[in-house]
Amino acid sequence: MLDFNVEFNNLIYIETLVLLPLKPYGPHILPKFLIKPIRVYKPNLDRNVIGKENKNCTIIYQWVNLITGKIYIGSAWNGSVRLLSYWTPSTLKINLPIYNNLLYYTHNNFALAILEYLGKTGTVTKEFLLSREQYYLNIIFKSDKDMIMNNYPTAGTNLNFKHKSSFGLNRSGSLNTM
Repeated sequence: MLDFNVEFNNLIYIETLVLLPLKPYGPHILPKFLIKPIRVYKPNLDRNVIGKENKNCTIIYQWVNLITGKIYIGSAWNGSVRLLSYWTPSTLKINLPIYNNLLYYTHNNFALAILEYLGKTGTVTKEFLLSREQYYLNIIFKSDKDMIMNNYPTAGTNLNFKHKSSFGLNRSGSLNTM
């Protein structure tokens, strides 16, 4: 903490400057979107708008880290529920690159783009939703793989995901709640 005492006309003004460790902020790069987005949001400022505008909409979306340039492609059956989950503490604790990046860089250093509106929730099939997400995943997995936050090249899967060996033990016998 730094104190700056300033004397002005026999009055003393005390200003305090608190130096806190800050999360990385800038310099921001120009985000690269896979196509011209329908809508781009600044997540730290537009959280409420994101919820309102994507309510009951099936969407394909893209997160862009404005510091590293890494991108994440996702799809949502109900856009507002999925997108607002990126602010939920329990969701952010999940050990996946998108959540780790959001925690480390904060929402201030991201852009969120809606790539496609596929219709109202329930008007398209899950297969169609996943096929559209797969289209964008194919594009990014053919390009620079170091710039991708998606773990899996296949939409809607956790292919190659392995639970810890203790997971099965925790789900058996008296520990199983079912």
